[in-house]
Amino acid sequence: MMSYATRETRFYRDHHSTKELIDLPRVELLDYLRHPEGFEVESAPVHPRQELAYPIGRPPRTAVLGQEIVSGIRVRHFHSYRSPRLAQFAPEALAAPSDTIRALAQSIEEGEIQWKPLRHALIVFNDVVRGALSAEDRDYFWKVFQVPVFEQFRGFAGELLGQECEAHEGMHLQQANVIVEQASDGQLLFSFLRNPRTPLFRMATNLTGRLAYGRCDCGSSTPRLLDVCRRTATPVSRRHLAVVNL
Repeated sequence: MMSYATRETRFYRDHHSTKELIDLPRVELLDYLRHPEGFEVESAPVHPRQELAYPIGRPPRTAVLGQEIVSGIRVRHFHSYRSPRLAQFAPEALAAPSDTIRALAQSIEEGEIQWKPLRHALIVFNDVVRGALSAEDRDYFWKVFQVPVFEQFRGFAGELLGQECEAHEGMHLQQANVIVEQASDGQLLFSFLRNPRTPLFRMATNLTGRLAYGRCDCGSSTPRLLDVCRRTATPVSRRHLAVVNL
């Protein structure tokens, strides 16, 4: 993917002889959001829809909102939580971006919509733009939905980067999809390995966190990302969110 990026994108073209990831320049998140054209490969195929990674065993009847996903008998995609088809589907679990879930929770609390309680899990999609769930977010989602909350980090094309297991001790990194480094200033750097349309390396995310390499209580020994939070109070604007089209 590094060779592909240095050949096909304007930003990396001067680094065609680079062999090591560490030798590539850091990319600031806002620089990418302001000028995505420097990193894009217009001729690349559109990234295929992703399957839902359910955190515990076989998924129950699960609705996915706001994220294109491979649908089946048990897992179905809906564009809005106000869709009449969603109410007919009567999901037992729900997966959606954090801002969508927050809007749904507020609508439920204010009585704007009638919502049948979930029975299994709430899966929250986040990314380097939205940041990670706070303790307050988790408490709020638990109060409204009354089911366990599982966080997942996804890339700009929806590819899974990390997911929380039933032990709730950080997100297990998908090493085929992402490399995460911790810079000397504590900032997390993400390199996206499965997005040929936007190959990005060493993106400075303005997030901090810890990388854990020990065995998780779930039995997995894959690296985990813990305690992710925004490094500064500088927000990313809605205009930038629209540019990324997450």
